[in-house]
Amino acid sequence: MKKSLSLLALPLALASCGLFGLPKGDVTGSIYGSPNQNGNIRLALIGAAGYQNNAVDQVDVGTLNPQKSVYAVTLPSSPKDGYYELLAYVDSKANNKYDADTEKRTQSNGKVMVYSANGLGNKDGSNLLNLKAGWSLIQNGQVVKSGLPFNSYDLNW
Repeated sequence: MKKSLSLLALPLALASCGLFGLPKGDVTGSIYGSPNQNGNIRLALIGAAGYQNNAVDQVDVGTLNPQKSVYAVTLPSSPKDGYYELLAYVDSKANNKYDADTEKRTQSNGKVMVYSANGLGNKDGSNLLNLKAGWSLIQNGQVVKSGLPFNSYDLNW
């Protein structure tokens, strides 16, 4: 009986958020094309170009299934407030860090993720001046979604 209960509990344990190193799927998508460069393909969450960031640190995140070019990542639970971009890159230096000067990366997809611990303005998520607390997805300067998950965050080489 105990063995049966243990086997039944295993799927629940695996499905729980972030246990056993499995990503929660805060951001999911596909990576299209080919980088035409040698090295492991990795993902990085970096401060977004063109936006003012207050010392946003790069966060290295792994792919869920790099062979099929699909991914699911878990975002940091309490990052610094700022604008973030998720990108795939060829880790040609094998140091698990995106080196902007030397490593090939995916093109910008026009989407930016914003984290605001307390929200902004009236906090209704209607625009960039009124963000809800937590994560928001911005595309072409407009709030597309407030709150996780962000699906179909596709990347192209």
